[in-house]
Amino acid sequence: MEENVAVETIESNAVIEKKDTINKVPRGFIPAWSSRSVSVAVNVVLFMQMTFYATDVVGLSAGLVGTLILLSKIVEALSNFLVVFIDRTHTKFGKARPYELFIIPLWILTIMLFSTPNWGMTGKAIYVFILYTLVDCFCITFLTGSDIIYLGRSLKGDVRRAKVLSGSGIIVTLFAAAIGILLPILMGTWGKQPGGWTKISLVLGVPFLIIGLIRFIFIKEIEEGRDAEQQQQIPFKVAFKAMIKNKYILILAGAIFVQFVSGGMSAFSTYYFNSIVGNLSMLSVIGIIGIISPFVLLFFPLAMRKIGAMNFVRGGIVLMVIGNGLKYFAGNNIGLLLVENFIAAVGIIPLTMMVGIFTLQCMDYGEWKTGVRVESGLNAIVNFTNKIGTGLGSGLVGLIMGISGYVGTAHVQTASAKTAIVWGYSLIPALLSVIMLVILHFYDLDKKIGGIQEDIAARKAK
Repeated sequence: MEENVAVETIESNAVIEKKDTINKVPRGFIPAWSSRSVSVAVNVVLFMQMTFYATDVVGLSAGLVGTLILLSKIVEALSNFLVVFIDRTHTKFGKARPYELFIIPLWILTIMLFSTPNWGMTGKAIYVFILYTLVDCFCITFLTGSDIIYLGRSLKGDVRRAKVLSGSGIIVTLFAAAIGILLPILMGTWGKQPGGWTKISLVLGVPFLIIGLIRFIFIKEIEEGRDAEQQQQIPFKVAFKAMIKNKYILILAGAIFVQFVSGGMSAFSTYYFNSIVGNLSMLSVIGIIGIISPFVLLFFPLAMRKIGAMNFVRGGIVLMVIGNGLKYFAGNNIGLLLVENFIAAVGIIPLTMMVGIFTLQCMDYGEWKTGVRVESGLNAIVNFTNKIGTGLGSGLVGLIMGISGYVGTAHVQTASAKTAIVWGYSLIPALLSVIMLVILHFYDLDKKIGGIQEDIAARKAK
């Protein structure tokens, strides 16, 4: 009997050791994988100031800027379906990896955009529209469209992928937070000088362009089997039917759309600190909370075991409702603004960081339900709603500010403009968070995904 117990113990330890090996992420993979995401995140932080730059530096009207951004985002959202070409890409570097090189034109075009020449109002408006559209329609589209596919082809196993996304999420958020602190300081120092924004974009663009190439250089796509090659031959009509039958990707896309409408309206924070707080540089103080908030991801494994991934996300959204709602009462009180922004920042992290995992779940669900595995198409739907949401949010900032009577060159803003800024900074994001909660109430795939994945594996084994 003792021998049997000993054998069982040895076998049990062997199983645990094998499981740990399977779930182990290769050394150096997470920081290398994070590099390009860090570069894009820094670019996004800079682009959040696009509306402010266009109104207060370039001198375009708020209404015109809002219209230009909204039109650009519509074009960008439609162009998002260009990522279907990823499934038809065959190079010595792989299927998704070559699209990492779009990080180069991303930063070159960004530096050009924040160096708008003085060509008159019409010329400047056209210049801003073209550069902004090129960045979003092509560079961001292919970078984000290939991201999850690249991860899926370079690392196997949901547990390992989750570890990579969580670890990468912390690294990316820390970098974004650091730039969020630095950028207002640079804006206060150089922002109103001739050529100041060119300096700002160069200071950020040159080093992060180099950093953004690390993933391409060091992470290779692994060899895939025959099934993966067959996926590339799926006719568009078949793939389209499979996508529209996938109810969970539609639910997820709806929530992402609302999230990014709210995110697109984040430019209100610049206006808030400039016109309500009266000190734009203090925005960097708020950015400090971004260094602390991403560590909420350390609780993610425990939360997944205790309450499930989606419940953890829903709990975060409740914090967003509370944090954004309380901002309405803060005025210029920096202490209150710190607390409220921290609550809201912690709230958004679970959903932001786990979208990739939920998208992969939707891919598995679609394969289980229809027998067809669609990757780039489902990823395109998520990115489409991401971009159209960001565009709508960004456009709404300009339109709301224009309707409220905001004038970027004025020293004192009207009462209606200040009211619009306060609402855009607080109550509107809180309301959008409530809508997200309602949508995600219908997402219960995380409870079913284990059985679905086992069923898929059993089918392939036959």
